[in-house]
Amino acid sequence: MGSSHLRRAVRVAALCAVFALVCAPPCPADEPAAPPDAGAPAPATPAPEAAPVPKGHEPKSIPARLGGELVSDFKWTVNNAVQDGIDVVKSPLQIPDLLSNPNFYWTTVAAGGLLGAAYGLDVPARNTFMHISHKDAGHLESWGNAALWGSTGALYLIGFAADDARARQYALTGAFSTAVSGLFTAAAKEIFGRDRPLQNQGHNAWFKGGSSFVSGATTPAFALAASLSEYADNRWYVAIPAYVAAASVGLGRMGKDAHWLSDVTGSALLGVGTTELMLHMHALHDVDPNRFRVFPLVVDHSVGLGVSIAWEPSWDWTAPRQ
Repeated sequence: MGSSHLRRAVRVAALCAVFALVCAPPCPADEPAAPPDAGAPAPATPAPEAAPVPKGHEPKSIPARLGGELVSDFKWTVNNAVQDGIDVVKSPLQIPDLLSNPNFYWTTVAAGGLLGAAYGLDVPARNTFMHISHKDAGHLESWGNAALWGSTGALYLIGFAADDARARQYALTGAFSTAVSGLFTAAAKEIFGRDRPLQNQGHNAWFKGGSSFVSGATTPAFALAASLSEYADNRWYVAIPAYVAAASVGLGRMGKDAHWLSDVTGSALLGVGTTELMLHMHALHDVDPNRFRVFPLVVDHSVGLGVSIAWEPSWDWTAPRQ
């Protein structure tokens, strides 16, 4: 009996210990106690306010951006046109520097050699190309002009879409070069007075009052081709199609028996040379843009254009007189 009572007592004690463990409150954890309203959702933390946009840097609408680009192009064109005129007036002062540049002589020799070779091939070239039908010659001329003017317009529009001022300026330079080279072409026609092939006076008929040298249709084509090629840094996949399109204009004119090969070659040299010269001058204007400037002007709710001219006297007003 004693052992049975002992086993019963152990069982009761173990049962009481288990009950005490189950019913006792849990021991406090190491973490800090939750606040009384821990069950309620915490209030959302307000997001920090965005930094204010500096004045003048607000995003512009598309019409406002395009309008700003048009104004910028207008100012750029006017500024460079005036500076070009100043450079032409001052060009005699640059003759000593030009004569000391070896590239001037190499360029002159190359151009003279090309023109001389074309002059020697005038008659055989005429006998070859005059058999092109008038219709096909017209197609060649029209296709070349459409390709060049269309590409120039596309380049300007790409400059708008991509906000690429360089693209727009090269397109504008090409268009401006066609006008300037056109003046040179008109002067050359008056000076040289060469008869056209269809007049059957031979390719030596100079100073006869004709208008064959140089081609008024081919010169602007090569001016545009040079601007497109230079924009692409004369990469072959742009330069070759551009100059092929310009050559097709000259070929069309020869197919109509309106020009000699040397006329077209002279037009190519004139058109390319004019564009290269203008690109060079415009690059110099960008380096020293302090002579003549056009800028927008707003006064009392009126919008206009202002003009500034930077004039630097060659003498010092503060120097004592002798």
